[in-house]
Amino acid sequence: MPRILCYLLCCVVLSVPVSSFAVTFKIATIAPEGSQWMQQMRAAGLTIKEQTAGRVQLKYYGGGVMGNEKSVLRKMRVGQLHGGAFTGGGLSQISPDMLLYGLPLLTESDAEMNLLREKMDPVFIQLLEKKGFVSFGFASGGYANLMSQSPIHGVADMKGLKVWVPEGDRVSYAVMESLGLAPVTLPLSDVLTGLQTGLVEVVGTSPLGALAFQWYTRVNYITPMPLAYVFGSLVIDKRSFNRLSPADQTVMRDVLSAMYRNFDQQNSIDNNDAMQALQAQGLTIVEPLDGEYERWSEVAQQEAHNMAAQGLYSPEIYEQIQSYLQCYRCDEVETK
Repeated sequence: MPRILCYLLCCVVLSVPVSSFAVTFKIATIAPEGSQWMQQMRAAGLTIKEQTAGRVQLKYYGGGVMGNEKSVLRKMRVGQLHGGAFTGGGLSQISPDMLLYGLPLLTESDAEMNLLREKMDPVFIQLLEKKGFVSFGFASGGYANLMSQSPIHGVADMKGLKVWVPEGDRVSYAVMESLGLAPVTLPLSDVLTGLQTGLVEVVGTSPLGALAFQWYTRVNYITPMPLAYVFGSLVIDKRSFNRLSPADQTVMRDVLSAMYRNFDQQNSIDNNDAMQALQAQGLTIVEPLDGEYERWSEVAQQEAHNMAAQGLYSPEIYEQIQSYLQCYRCDEVETK
């Protein structure tokens, strides 16, 4: 081929906007196939495809087929995947500060958590962006309650039992050890197998999570003590995202942000329904003994302070969160 022709062809290719080529984002999630989460994610993908005239397409790998969160993140870093839906524990592998929302017994009410979300969501989204990941917001999964194969009224009932702690959650692990319990670390994708094999006997999860991941089939009792806030986010590798034109980036941000706002609102409603569904499946509610919540809270707060002092997460952001909570609680006392 004559050199001049090669040169002209190269000029034509280089002059075509990036968005003129179809870009397919491969995204992994632990969400089970057929679940409402997967249905809404696939619907959002179709909307993005339509609004970008096919220039942007989303291909989902559901049900954990791409491995646990650590594996998904590793595949994102080498370009095998471009995105993933992560829990707070998975997000903490990107930025340890993402542990802060899920600190054990951090908040005492939904109102407190809503306040923190309003103040801190933009901060955490920016933190992820600085680490090279684009987030489209966070979705609440509700609060984790104790679910077990034998009734648990308090710490004494958990002695000798194997208690699941999410992979990477060093604070919850430390709390369990301080309470004299036996924590077992497993990725989210391995918990059902752990329950089936006896590797774990007690799990902390929201009612919605217990139903979605089928854990309810291996437990008999629920102790409704809100131990930790469960949340997640879908993140995309920023390098891949930046391949899109500004207009297509806006479409993707708008559609996926709206999807996560819907997740956030709907999950709160669905958690209430899920608790009723679990009881209909035969799970029994076991009330904690008086003073158990306060006992757990005291230990959890001390371990959270210790971890901040050790630099596990930003002491400045931790103190900022504590300041918001203290101000809110003072205002509540004054209005009563």
